[in-house]
Amino acid sequence: MPSHIVIENALIFDGMGREVFWGKIGIDGKNISYVEKDSARNNNSMREDCELIDASGYTVMPGLIDCHVHLVSPWNTKMHEPYWKLISSPSSKVLTAAANANRTLASGFTTVRNCGGTSWYLPEDVHVRDSIAADMLIGPRVWSSAGGITMTGGHGDRAYPAYMIQHPEIGCGVQPADGADACRHAVRERIKYGADFIKIYTTGGVSTPGDGPHSQDFTMDELRAIIDEAHSHEKRVGTHAQGLAGIRKAVLAGVDTVEHGSFLDTETADEMAHRGVFLVTTLRVFEEILKRGASYPNPDALRKAKMVCDAQRNALILAKDRGVTLAFGTDASQSIRNGDNAAELMELMTCGFSPMDILLMATRDAARAIGLQGKIGTVTEGQLADLILLQKNPLEDIGVLSERANIRCVMYEGNAKILRDGQGNEYQSACFPADAIRSILKLKA
Repeated sequence: MPSHIVIENALIFDGMGREVFWGKIGIDGKNISYVEKDSARNNNSMREDCELIDASGYTVMPGLIDCHVHLVSPWNTKMHEPYWKLISSPSSKVLTAAANANRTLASGFTTVRNCGGTSWYLPEDVHVRDSIAADMLIGPRVWSSAGGITMTGGHGDRAYPAYMIQHPEIGCGVQPADGADACRHAVRERIKYGADFIKIYTTGGVSTPGDGPHSQDFTMDELRAIIDEAHSHEKRVGTHAQGLAGIRKAVLAGVDTVEHGSFLDTETADEMAHRGVFLVTTLRVFEEILKRGASYPNPDALRKAKMVCDAQRNALILAKDRGVTLAFGTDASQSIRNGDNAAELMELMTCGFSPMDILLMATRDAARAIGLQGKIGTVTEGQLADLILLQKNPLEDIGVLSERANIRCVMYEGNAKILRDGQGNEYQSACFPADAIRSILKLKA
């Protein structure tokens, strides 16, 4: 592929909060070199060695970002996840995570943040991340946690019977730590194993037996030790937090993102807005658990999912009204399968958010939440060229992002990785040349 590509005559959504506009995008290597309004060719910005891609009739936008996924989840969604992790080898988990990552890229998500779910000392998400970065696998940019940190008996530490001797290779991806020193040590371990950020749990939740959304995990001293250690290594901290007390404690301790935030109140929302703490959405996953009903492998989770569904919807509306920045997340694992992440986009519409609100959550604001602003999330000069070409404008109908046939091209760091023709047939490559893009998408040179 030439070093310089120009996508012209495109309807561009740039992820900056502006309405779409007609224009062209120059790409040099991995990065966007310029974005120009109107479709007229400007000879000053065109180079002799450039390849033209005429995107007439297409909308181009930033690749989507999901701030909360679990790639190390069973391919068979009917399998009980803790049991699958118990019987699966580390190599099997890596292969499954790679397949989940590939499916996610094919759906238009060019970056995901993996929030736990790996083996304790064999972090599969790190291996998948590095393999994708080395062009060994086709997948999105993976922002890895290398496993989460919880207290003994906290959320995620109840996946197996208490009498079972836990082994690093069958860990659920949640390392127990008690006391400030042990918590610092756990952070250092995650960093040693390659973590891009630190994932913790300050309340119970829905999926783990024996705890609930309102139970509190970690003392304030433990939280401060975790967050201080992570920040000293320039790592952000995201916390699973459902109940109000656990949310507030984490915010006051200095956490960077709150995941779920179901029972948020006005006072704590104001504190989050003041401190610049992001709230990551995960609305659809609990609805999906309820839909599965008796077929869901953890009956107690159904009771708890009922507790959080309406609460989380109200929390998201409250947070936005109080000035908290929302970032897009799905909790993709079993109830929302990796690759079906766009289901959350549609669910957020039920909260009264506009398509513009939601697209910003999944592009610019998601990049800010995970600390990658200035690199991804917008179609602007200097950003990595993570782009998707759509047949329709998602500001008019955000549902087009849930229909794979509408996602005709997924470009990652300047390379077209996924193409679909007019019949919906999908093609993958480490790097499609420009003539292949034109041929498959039936575009003019």
